[in-house]
Amino acid sequence: MMTPDSNGQLPLHTALQNNVRLGSIKLLVKGNPSAIRTVDTNFALPLHVACQHHDSITIIQYLLGLDMRTLRAVDYDDNTALHYACRGARHEIIALLLEKYEAVSVSKRNAQKKVPIDLLWESNEEDRESVEYTESVFRLLKAYPETLMCF
Repeated sequence: MMTPDSNGQLPLHTALQNNVRLGSIKLLVKGNPSAIRTVDTNFALPLHVACQHHDSITIIQYLLGLDMRTLRAVDYDDNTALHYACRGARHEIIALLLEKYEAVSVSKRNAQKKVPIDLLWESNEEDRESVEYTESVFRLLKAYPETLMCF
């Protein structure tokens, strides 16, 4: 449980990427508690991977409950957990990060000069007319209305 793969990912990263249930995630963390602060070759933490790929906000709450500092961490390209959630169009996670955890990274630009909403607009979201997509855009614009000034 402590040996990274060729991308520097531990089993915890892989499990989160593959949407594994909370019980299994807890076992992986119990076997390697430092895994929650271990980055892969792109400096992505397990929280980043979960925000982009996992369907459960319970997983995000669990990871943040273990170490809130990971919320402010950035990867190699200066992406935060909110950038990852937007890239993955994970609407429940976007709402959670903005409302419960007051993600201050809403205005943070990554290495490509993109704020999180830019990544949501570029995501592979198939249904851009869905209520969830519209709510995510609204939440992000409400949190950082200056986004509209960039166009």
